[in-house]
Amino acid sequence: MMKHIVTAAVLILLGSASTSCFAADNKDSEKDWCLLKIESKCSGTTTLDLNDKIRRLNTAIDKGTSVYTPEELEHLKHVLEEALWADSLLRVR
Repeated sequence: MMKHIVTAAVLILLGSASTSCFAADNKDSEKDWCLLKIESKCSGTTTLDLNDKIRRLNTAIDKGTSVYTPEELEHLKHVLEEALWADSLLRVR
């Protein structure tokens, strides 16, 4: 009987730990890892056309600090500036 109680307690504790980890991962799951250049977590196309990249960058930046750290947002804004600059060069031709 004591063995069952200990097993149940361990399972409850493990369930609580995984729930809190899931809550932390939930915020991370909203991040666009490909735009952040974290390829180990990037689960999609890493090759984008320029217009799609600009759209995804704007979407990511709009999520703000509720999803991204201030440093990540600065990085995304810098990448967006580069993409907009490249887009303007391509439109001149």
